[in-house]
Amino acid sequence: MIFSRKSRPSLRHSITLMAASSILIVSVILVAYAEIRSAARIYQQQLAFRAVQVDLVNAMLVIQHEQMGSLARRIAADSQVDAVFNFEPADLETVLDAAREGLRIALDVIDSSGTNLASSAHLTARVDGIPPPPAGMDLAETRLVTTSDGAPVLLHHSPIRRGDRVVGVVRALLPLVSVTGDFFPGLAGLAFRPTDGSLKPLSGVIPEMADIPPDELVTVVTGDLRTRFQAVFIPLGFGEGGDIGELILLRDITRTVQIDELFSSLTIVTVSIIILISLGILTRYLRLGFRPLGATVHLLDAMSHGDTRLQLRRTAEAPSPDPEKNGTKDPTDAGEGESRHEIDTLLSTVESFRASIDAQNTLIAVRQQLDNARRIQQSLLPRSFDLHPKLEIFGKMRPALEVAGDFFDIFKLEDGRIAVLIADVSGKGLAPALFAAQASALLRAQTHQHIDPADIIGLANQALCERNPEDMFLTAFLALITPETGSVSFVNAGHCAPVIIRQSGEVEQIVTDPELILGVMPEFTWTRHQMDVNPGDRVLLYSDGFDEAQTLAGELLGTEKVVSMFTEAGADGNLSSERISDILFEGIDRFSAGAPQADDITIITIKSLG
Repeated sequence: MIFSRKSRPSLRHSITLMAASSILIVSVILVAYAEIRSAARIYQQQLAFRAVQVDLVNAMLVIQHEQMGSLARRIAADSQVDAVFNFEPADLETVLDAAREGLRIALDVIDSSGTNLASSAHLTARVDGIPPPPAGMDLAETRLVTTSDGAPVLLHHSPIRRGDRVVGVVRALLPLVSVTGDFFPGLAGLAFRPTDGSLKPLSGVIPEMADIPPDELVTVVTGDLRTRFQAVFIPLGFGEGGDIGELILLRDITRTVQIDELFSSLTIVTVSIIILISLGILTRYLRLGFRPLGATVHLLDAMSHGDTRLQLRRTAEAPSPDPEKNGTKDPTDAGEGESRHEIDTLLSTVESFRASIDAQNTLIAVRQQLDNARRIQQSLLPRSFDLHPKLEIFGKMRPALEVAGDFFDIFKLEDGRIAVLIADVSGKGLAPALFAAQASALLRAQTHQHIDPADIIGLANQALCERNPEDMFLTAFLALITPETGSVSFVNAGHCAPVIIRQSGEVEQIVTDPELILGVMPEFTWTRHQMDVNPGDRVLLYSDGFDEAQTLAGELLGTEKVVSMFTEAGADGNLSSERISDILFEGIDRFSAGAPQADDITIITIKSLG
C-alpha cells in the first residue's frame, strides 16, 4: 500500500501499536497460563480428595465388619439361641432386637436346613437376592453383595456351634446406604453402579449420569444448568470377593463453582482495567518522548519539499542535544523508562492477583477436607463409658490441630473383660489421623479375637508394618480389666506409664521395662504385665501431650506435675471420673497460660467401685 505524506503512519504510532499488541499478547498468555495451572491444580486436588474418600470407605467397611462379627458371635453364644436348637421354647425375636441396641444391622437365625428361625423386627435389608449361607455353614465370613434391586449390602455369616457340630448360622445384614451418611456428611446424593453398568439411586438427588465415565472425577450439570454436582466414584469391595461395583458420592458444588466463576470474572475485569490504564500511560509517555523526534522529522520533511520557513525550537519538548548546557533531561529517555516500568507493573500485578486466588482456593479446599476429617475422627471415639457397674471410666481427647494422631478405645469383650486402649501416632495432621484410624480398627479386631494382650499387640504390629509406606509408628498401652476381681493384664508399647491412687492414699506409677513402639519391627514380641486395681483405687492413663504441655516461655509440665495434679484431683473420693478429667484439663490450661497446644492430649480416668 502507498501512503500519502499526510496519511503515512508515524514512527510513534507504529511503536505504540507494537507495544500495545505485545502487552495484549503477553496478558492473554498469562491469563491462559493461570487458567491451565488452576485446572491442573483442581484436578490434583480432586485426585487427592478421591484417595481420602477411598480410605474412608475402606475404614468404614472394616469398622462395620468388626461390629457385625462381634454382634453375630454374641448372639450365637446366647443361651436362648441354645435353647431353640435344643427344642426348648425361646423368644428369639426379642433376643435379636435386644442385641441390635438401636443399630441399623438386620439379623437372622437360620438352622442347618436353611430354615429362617427368627428375624429382627427392623429387618430393612431383608429383600430378595441375598445369597444363602455358605455350604456347611462352618465358616464365619463377611462380604459385600447386592440385592435383587441392585442395592449394596454388607453380609456376615457366623456359625452356631454346639460342641463340634454346626447347627445353624447367625446372618447379619447392613445396607450401606444406612451408614454412609455418618461417614460422609453433607452428601447431596448417593448411588451405586454394579459391574453390569446399571445405576441404582440410593438416597438424595441423583441426576442423569449415563454419560459419566466410571474412572473420572466429573462435574454433573442438571438440565437447568443451575445446580452442579461433583461425582466421586469409589470401587466397592471387601475381603476376597473382589469389587461388586462402584459407590457414587455426589456433593453439591454449585456455590463453589459460582465463587470460582466470580473470581475468574473479577480477574479478567481487573486485568482489562490494568491493561487499559497501562496502554493510556504508555501512549502518553510515547507521545511526550517522541515530540522532539517528531518535530525533527516534520522539519526535515518540510525542508525536503522546499519549505524552509519551519525551525526546530529548543524547548522543554525539544531540548538541546547537549543536556549539560541547558540543565534539562531528555524526556524521550524518561518516557521510555516509564513505559518499561508500567509493563513490569502490569505483569507483576496479574501474577500477584492469580497467586492470591490460587492460595485462597487451596486454603478453602484444605479447610473443608480437614473439617470433614475432624468430624469423622471424633465420631469414631467411644461416647458411652457405662460398661460395667464395678468400673467408672471416662476418656477425652483434645487434638492440637483439626485432626489428631492420638486415639483411644474402651469396649467390652465377650468374656466380660473391659478393654482400655490409648495410643499416640507420630506427628500431627491428616496422615497420622488416617494411620490412627487404621491402627484403631486393627487393635480392636485383634482384641476381640485373642485373650493375651501381648498377642494382640504383636499381631496388630505385624499388620501395621505391612501397611506402613510412610514409615509411621505409634506408642500404645492396652489393658484388659476383669471387673469382678480387679485383675489387670496390660502391655506398654513405649507409652506413658499409668498412675494409680490407692484407696489408702498411696500414689504409685506403674513403670515397666521400656519396650518397642508399634510399626517398626514386624517380628518383635512384647511382655504381658499384671497389676491389681482394688475397690476405691483410681487409675490415670494419658498421652505425652499431657506431660509435655508447655508455657509461652517453653517450660514443660513434666511427669511429676502430672502425678501431683492427679493426686490432688483424686483426693476427693466422691468426684466422678469425668469430673477428674475436666479438672486435669483445666490444670493444663492454667499451666500453659495461653500458650498454643503443641501436641494432642488424651486422658483416661478409671475408678474401681468394688
